[in-house]
Amino acid sequence: MWIAVAVPAVVVGILVWWLRRARPAAPEAGGGFAAGRAPEWGPGLTPEADAAFVEGLGAYDATGEALRPDWERDVLAVDGTSPRLISLRLLADGFAALEEAALHDPQGAVAGLMAEYAAAERPGVLHLRAEWPADEVDGMDRTAFAEAVRAVVCPPGAAGVEGFADGASLLVTVTVTDTEASGRNTLMLDLGRVLDLYAEAREKRPDATPGEVLGEVVPGMVAAGGPGLTWVRPPTEQERHTVTTACAPA
Repeated sequence: MWIAVAVPAVVVGILVWWLRRARPAAPEAGGGFAAGRAPEWGPGLTPEADAAFVEGLGAYDATGEALRPDWERDVLAVDGTSPRLISLRLLADGFAALEEAALHDPQGAVAGLMAEYAAAERPGVLHLRAEWPADEVDGMDRTAFAEAVRAVVCPPGAAGVEGFADGASLLVTVTVTDTEASGRNTLMLDLGRVLDLYAEAREKRPDATPGEVLGEVVPGMVAAGGPGLTWVRPPTEQERHTVTTACAPA
């Protein structure tokens, strides 16, 4: 009698586990995190892993660590006491590398990767400043300063660059049309570190205008490639050249 009851129970248990594991990819799996995603996004992820990845992001966000995915620019903004920007491609690649473990526990997989990226910066991960000076800098508040930096990196009429200022950071979408390397890539710039360099340069040039100081500081930072700057994926030489040309002093 014991064997007759136990065997069906095992079969049922295996069936339930398999149905849960192989559930179809659903746009609602990650709540609002699926909004704005291109159907073909998921680089390096199978359809099943892609659904689990979005589910993991949504579950991690629900724990209280506010996430803001920008699928178009491939950037994940992490708000809170330790704000940072993370390449969604880097995060997706890390998730894919975990293979079956990530499919069984999407939230745990995302949480582990987030902890790793919070510990230190690396290519594709940019740590931002949580607190900014309460006073204005040369008559510019946080928003005005961000816009001033954007105007240097993406001046009017510059081809191939489009900037999006978001308070503590500047995202620059770089588009190249070369036949061998056409596509879009995103540069992430930490405005807190731009502010530090600006303050240093301002002391040496007290009579210069804010635009003149930024016109020296920002191109130098971009040309050096950081710190305080990274890309969602390694840039091509043409992508680097596009940005340095756009923000080069006139």
